[in-house]
Amino acid sequence: MSRVAVIGNVSLDILFEVPRLPRDHEKLVADDMRIAGGGAPANVAHWLARLGHQVDVYSVTGTDPLSEAAVQSLRQSGIDTGGINRVAGVSPAISVILTGGRLKSMISSRRLRDPALWAALVEGCDLSGYDHVHMLAALFPTLFAGGRRADLAGCTVSTDLNGSYDPALVAALDHVFSNADELAACTGRQDIDALVAAEIAGRPHHFVVTQAGARVSCYRDGRRCDVVPGPVAVVDRTGGGDAFGAGYLHAIWAGATEEQALRAGLRLAGAVIGALGARPEGAAIDDALAELRERWPA
Repeated sequence: MSRVAVIGNVSLDILFEVPRLPRDHEKLVADDMRIAGGGAPANVAHWLARLGHQVDVYSVTGTDPLSEAAVQSLRQSGIDTGGINRVAGVSPAISVILTGGRLKSMISSRRLRDPALWAALVEGCDLSGYDHVHMLAALFPTLFAGGRRADLAGCTVSTDLNGSYDPALVAALDHVFSNADELAACTGRQDIDALVAAEIAGRPHHFVVTQAGARVSCYRDGRRCDVVPGPVAVVDRTGGGDAFGAGYLHAIWAGATEEQALRAGLRLAGAVIGALGARPEGAAIDDALAELRERWPA
């Protein structure tokens, strides 16, 4: 079992399953609707806890009922939420998501609405004793100001770029996850292989890039390992990347090869996107988690 710290936003997702996006002024009726815990780092924390790891979350949120619901959703997963600073007057992080199969559009409140509070959180938390830290990419300048902190010695660090790109972050972190379309959009580069190879040259880091349903690739030590996903009946893509990252990390920590870890990530992600919401329940989820726990014990 790994001891993991997750630093980032804790949110609520309001999801509407729709056959298409509404037209201007149209009052479209959703096929289904759900309110559930969300936030990319919090989703990773949820799945790592479900896979048997000890997970502590560090975040900033409000004292209102919506913020409490977001925090409670993590407690229900067995996550230690003692590192979440509850501050009166801080607005809850909310995402409204229109989803249906491959369709997905969302509007989110700003993740780091109160930068001073987040800076105080990062600067004040003691990360010594953890095996791994997973962080929101936007917190990199604060967490790595002046280089890798002393309390990060001996542990690995990961993030999902989530539509951003910072060469310094890529050079500093051990595991980086991204989507090829987002990489191309934020860098202006279409030659993703050349871009990634240049950024991690000479470093033993894992840079994992998903390319829609075509392939998922791990770049490491000058090599590229590819896995082609199997067919999946997609209900909602929300949280698929977060589940993939958790499955990948879980397998890597257990000694899996890059290919095996990619397949582990795809196994969990496939179960998640086959249901509504970033943290669904059900037999398919239970089967995927049991398979990964048995194949790669925590």
